[in-house]
Amino acid sequence: MDEYGSIATLYDPVVGPALLPVHRAMAQRLAPCGGSILDLCCGTGLMAAQALRLGLAVTGVDLSPHMLAVARRKRPGAHYIRADAAILPLPDSSFNGAAISFALHEKPLSAARAILAEAHRVVRPGGLILVADYLPPAPDRSLFTGAAIRLVERLAGRTHHALFRRYMDDGGAAPLLAQAGLSARCEQTFMGGWVGLYAAVPA
Repeated sequence: MDEYGSIATLYDPVVGPALLPVHRAMAQRLAPCGGSILDLCCGTGLMAAQALRLGLAVTGVDLSPHMLAVARRKRPGAHYIRADAAILPLPDSSFNGAAISFALHEKPLSAARAILAEAHRVVRPGGLILVADYLPPAPDRSLFTGAAIRLVERLAGRTHHALFRRYMDDGGAAPLLAQAGLSARCEQTFMGGWVGLYAAVPA
């Protein structure tokens, strides 16, 4: 069963505007890599669209046929593959860069680790892996934005919300990146400090 089947057509108008600055920043950061870029858990292709505008060759991977149907219709310039991002049907070191946006927080711990390990495997040494996702709470963050994010995650369903809470309690993306052997730093923040953009260069 496709858990995104009922929301695929609503995803862009509901969350697209809020995510646009993040996706633009990711595409701009990937632009100097040139060549082939991989968009993991690409959904409806929102990040892919920004990368395509900068002339990058994009391959999007997602497990949801409904989300991919929207992506293919709205962003036909990318190549899309229906596959599990934790078990990619792609060769080693075959991309110059990869992006993972707002996916790790909704995955079981084992799946999140596997997705990062696969990104590490398929991106060439010296390439770039970007992760954009929520940052754990901190005193200087916007309370209003934090409350809005928690509400959206709760509305996404009990399982989704439980995974989000586990992700936040465990420290967000930074420890997951470290466990995948990726030395990453947070380069930019968005949404009142609640979203971070991490960059890692595979050795």
